[in-house]
Amino acid sequence: MKSEPKAGRVLITRSHEGNLELIPKLSAMGFETIAIDLLDLSPPEDWTEIDRRIADLDAYNWLVFTSQVGVRFFADRVRTTNPDAKRDGTKIACVGARTAAAASEAGWEVDFVPSRALTKALADELPGGGRVLVLRSDIADPALPQILRTRGFEVDDLIAYTTVVKERQPMEKVDEADLIIFGSPSSVQGLCSLLPGPVMSRAVAKRVACIGPVTARAARAHGFKRIVQPTDAYTFDALLEEVRKANVLE
Repeated sequence: MKSEPKAGRVLITRSHEGNLELIPKLSAMGFETIAIDLLDLSPPEDWTEIDRRIADLDAYNWLVFTSQVGVRFFADRVRTTNPDAKRDGTKIACVGARTAAAASEAGWEVDFVPSRALTKALADELPGGGRVLVLRSDIADPALPQILRTRGFEVDDLIAYTTVVKERQPMEKVDEADLIIFGSPSSVQGLCSLLPGPVMSRAVAKRVACIGPVTARAARAHGFKRIVQPTDAYTFDALLEEVRKANVLE
C-alpha cells in the first residue's frame, strides 16, 4: 500500500529535550521533522543566592516561575539541598498551564496563573503585594520584575537556569525546511546568529510558526514576515493546532 505523502518538512529549534517532545507530535500530523538541538539549558554555575533563599522561603509571599524549566531546576535544588524547607504562607505563581503542571508535578500547589500565558500578564495581574522571589532564565525579559516593582512588590530576581546557544550546528538543515518552529525569542536569536548570510536570506523567506507574540516580534525583527502564531493559549499544543488549521506549508 502506498504511504500518504508528507505534509512538509518542519525545522524545530529547541533544546534536545524540547525537540524530542515535538518530534512525535509533528510526525503524527504527517510532517517530516528536522531537528537542530539549538539551545542548552543548564543549572546556574553558582547556587549561593538561591540556596540562601531556599533556607528562608517562608519570608516570601510569592514564588514566581516563568517556565517549566525554571520549576524543574529549582525544585531539584530544593529536593537536593533542603527538602524540608518551610513555605508557610508562600504562594506559587506560574506564567501558564505547562509551567503550572510542572509545579504540580513537583508537589506544589499553584495559587495563580494569569489570564494569558505571558510574563507581562503575570506581572500585571499578580494579586496582593509583598515580597516576591522570581526564578527564571539568565536571558529572560527584565520587564516582569520591573513591572512588579512599579506595582509596589519587593522583588528578588534570580537565575534558576542558563540558556546557551550551541554553536556547532548543521546549518545546512535550514535550507531543507519548509517551515521553522520557534519556541522562544532566544531560539530566534540563536538560529539567526549562526546562519551565514546567504542561508539567512533564504531562511527569512520561509514560513515560521512562533509560540506567542513575544517570539513573533523577535522573528519579525530578524526579517521573517510569513508568521503564524496562536491567538489565545501560548503553548506548543496550541501552536501545532494553528499549524494544522492554517495549512501553513501551502
